[in-house]
Formats: sequence, structure tokens, C-alpha cells
Amino acid sequence: MVEPEYRTRRYVLHPDKHWGHAANLADEFGWPLVYQQQRDQAQGTDGQMIWQSETGISLHYVVDATAGIGYITLAGPDEDTVTPFAERAVTALSPWRLEELYREFDGETSPVERGRLTLRIGLAAPAEPAEGCLRRIEDSLGDEDPRIRLAGLWAVTYTGYEEFLGPVRRMAREDTEPWIRTRAESIVAAFAGAGDGE
Repeated sequence: MVEPEYRTRRYVLHPDKHWGHAANLADEFGWPLVYQQQRDQAQGTDGQMIWQSETGISLHYVVDATAGIGYITLAGPDEDTVTPFAERAVTALSPWRLEELYREFDGETSPVERGRLTLRIGLAAPAEPAEGCLRRIEDSLGDEDPRIRLAGLWAVTYTGYEEFLGPVRRMAREDTEPWIRTRAESIVAAFAGAGDGE
């Protein structure tokens, strides 16, 4: 399997889209399946299927180990080569747009759904910090419901935004739930290990 130089952001799929839709798209491209990995939540292993062209352009369908949320990315030798296929994938699979996720999040009152939307925002976040993502994930980090706070912490790990380090450090020190403090501490340590911490 060819190692790509360029990868798109994650395109988070709606619940009615799954591996079969990605497989159909790969068939349209004429790309064979070259890799498959079963999701293992207990081991933290994402489920993944990869289809790849002879020229090294690939379609990745991933099911997040933690939340079971499906998304796709495309990869290849450079952005110009990959972009036309990414555009076709977006047209075919209609992933969540960030504005759509923001609107759903802002109007949601169910803690479970609000947590899921937090995770989707984290997964869909672009590489460069986006104000809409920052604000909504930070809202979740400060929510009174610990389930939403935990979703916020997972979303932080998806984004990799160091702008969240301040709030996460506070949670590691001050959160009322020990398991939230433990998770926050692990995220602070991960940022430090990546060279983004103190």
C-alpha cells in the first residue's frame, strides 16, 4: 500500500451512510479494497477499510473506536490529484457540513445527542483551529453533565488544538468527577508528549 503525502480532513458521515456506501463509491472509482481492520472499542482500535488506485490515491472509511462514528478521508500524492475525487466523494456521500453540525448542536437539548454532536464536531474539525469548533467544544467541556464534558475531552483529542490546553488543565485539577480528571490528565500528558504542553 502506497504511503500518501497528502490527506483530506475527515468527512463525518450521517448515521444512514456506512461502509457499503463507501464501497459503492470505490467501485465507481475502480479502486480495489487493499486493507481492512475490525473496530475494537476495548482496545481502542478504529475500524477501517481502504480502497486504493494504482496511482496511490486512496479512500479510507473509518469507524471511530470510541464513539462508533463513521467518516471518510481521501489521501494521495498531492492535493491537486486528490481534490477531484474528494469532491466526488462529498457529492456522493453528503457528509455533515460544519455549519450543519453547529446548527444542530446549538439547538440540541438531549445530553446524549449533544455529546454525539460534540464528537462529530471534533472529528470534522479542520486542521487549523476554527472558531465554531473551538466555541462549541469548549461549551461541552464546561457543561454541567459529565457525559457531555467527557465527549468534549474526546473531541479535544480529535482536533489536536492546543487552544484547549487551558480548559483541559483546569478540568484535570478541578473537575468534580475523578474519572473526568483522570481523562483530562491523560490528554494534558499526550499534548506534552507531542511537544505542545509545558
